[in-house]
Amino acid sequence: MSQANVRKIERDAGLDALAASIAEHGLLQPLVVSPAKGRKPLFDIHAGARRWRAIGLLIERDLWPEDRMVDVRLLDCAEASAREASLAENILREAMAPADEARAYHDVIADGADVEAVARRFGVTVRHVQGRLRLADLVDPIFEALAGGDITLDVAMAYGATCDQARQLLVWERLSGNWQGENPQAIRRALADDALAADHPVALFLGEAEYLACGGRIERDLFSEEGQGSWIDGELARDLAMQKLAHEADVAALGCRLGWVRPCLASCVTHDQTRDLQVYWPQQAEPTAEVLARIAEIEARMGDVADALDEAPDGSEGGLLEQEYDALALERDRLRRTDPIIPDEDRPRVGTFLRLDLAGRPQLHDMFYRIRTVDADEEGRVSEERGPMDTEAAPAPSAYPRSLEEQLAMDRRDVLALHVARDPELALDLAMFSLASAVAEPGCPIQTGCTVRLGDRGDPKGVNGIPPSHAALQLAELEAVLGRGWCQGDDAFAAFQEFRRLDVDTRLAWLALAVGRGLRASLAGGDHDLPFQTQLGALIGIDTAQTWRPGAEGFFDRLRKAAILEILGDIDPSLPARHVVAKKAELAGIATRLCAGEAIVEADIRQRALAWVPEVMRFVTPLPSAAEDDDASHQAGQPAQAT
Repeated sequence: MSQANVRKIERDAGLDALAASIAEHGLLQPLVVSPAKGRKPLFDIHAGARRWRAIGLLIERDLWPEDRMVDVRLLDCAEASAREASLAENILREAMAPADEARAYHDVIADGADVEAVARRFGVTVRHVQGRLRLADLVDPIFEALAGGDITLDVAMAYGATCDQARQLLVWERLSGNWQGENPQAIRRALADDALAADHPVALFLGEAEYLACGGRIERDLFSEEGQGSWIDGELARDLAMQKLAHEADVAALGCRLGWVRPCLASCVTHDQTRDLQVYWPQQAEPTAEVLARIAEIEARMGDVADALDEAPDGSEGGLLEQEYDALALERDRLRRTDPIIPDEDRPRVGTFLRLDLAGRPQLHDMFYRIRTVDADEEGRVSEERGPMDTEAAPAPSAYPRSLEEQLAMDRRDVLALHVARDPELALDLAMFSLASAVAEPGCPIQTGCTVRLGDRGDPKGVNGIPPSHAALQLAELEAVLGRGWCQGDDAFAAFQEFRRLDVDTRLAWLALAVGRGLRASLAGGDHDLPFQTQLGALIGIDTAQTWRPGAEGFFDRLRKAAILEILGDIDPSLPARHVVAKKAELAGIATRLCAGEAIVEADIRQRALAWVPEVMRFVTPLPSAAEDDDASHQAGQPAQAT
């Protein structure tokens, strides 16, 4: 590096990112050099030392051939001029505007790249790319303000806290003209507020009269007219709208002769809503001769309009032609969408979504789905246990979001696995029973939820980014204590002989751990209901509260505020009134500390808090119904008696 280079401090921060960028895109900006004095074959670098160091890293990693040429700009100047050139290189530069960066990432992703690949190619973190993509999804007035420099990046990021563009626009119109419009925290609080605009699709669908009749409140300013304003009780409005849309979905399912229709209180169906589904592609009915003739007429006219557009001057005439062309294209596409043909045997398992358009009108989604087959038997064969409309066996709707329900199922499985791993005798019985039942009933094996053979247990996705549960950590500790020395090396038979040399207790401990690790995720109800595991846990005598406690990240943060208040009320009836004005994040922290025994409360309240777990997490043997009691009494030859 030249002594005239003004950048004296060599910082390693960002060097790996720069090297990754050069490896992916090449050296886009040449180095600025001049012949070194007294060292004729060498050159001094006046600008681009970090690029030169990044190339050195690539050479060390065998990502840049040593004999590859490096582009340079050769200066033949005095030391003072070289110093000025270095200063200009390092000072007169401007970082890319966030709006331009957001557009660029959005376009790259739209061309088919994924977030991880983009981050790797440009030497940035995945989180950075995701943040810029969130900016690209801002509603137009906010994004234009960011691009024009009217708002700061922090303000734009605050609006990006929600993906609901209607909500973004409502808060923007309310805050952009006052001091709060420059306060990111005020913007986030406004977005977190549960209010709805009167022209929000949910509000338009529900109707103002029904909302007011159920106790909803509307905030209007002096210039608002009927049908305008802000619906303050947004959660109430969404609950009422969901009930109404669910009824509409049931009617739609009957009318369309589909197995199910799920309500979707939004204008689009998200990935989370279809994660447990797979697309069903029905055959389409052949269009009639009249329809085909009309399509031919439309396409002929579209060709004439396109030719006229090429010759038409700019102005009103061209605009009218474009409108006609667009209208013809819409009609053609509508005619091409013929009725789907779904066989009668498939209909009980096929369904779709009923969603809202931007005007609040219910519309059936234009795609069909069926439940993804994820259950596997003890032999590893994938099978579908039940269709989505097995009305006799269909579970009741879950009180929790799907991701939280899946996480609870895996946490509960880990609790059961930990107790099985501590009881080798029970684990041996369970393993033998699972194997024997698979042989005795090969066509319809008993659903124990014990896979015996380990591998992919078909775990649901659950909640991302949360720490492992206490039971999962204890299972890992048990495995660490046992040691893996017997399975080192590539010789499988030698490993088997080493395993046989272990004492009986150690081998049984490995069996118990393996059987526990092979259990599937389950709950005491809902989509993940597995009665065998519930009764197995009851047989062991598992008290879930001793091993699993609800935390903020893994439980309370995923609930609505009303649900958290209800849980607090179960523990202490006075708590909901005391904390009703608290924000949801604060409320989740209060509930977490209370259920962990860290809150200062009366002894009986603390005892109830430490014992509280969701009902679906418990291991309790279900009580027999009255009909089962009667059957048992008659089978025993005795009359049934009321107790």
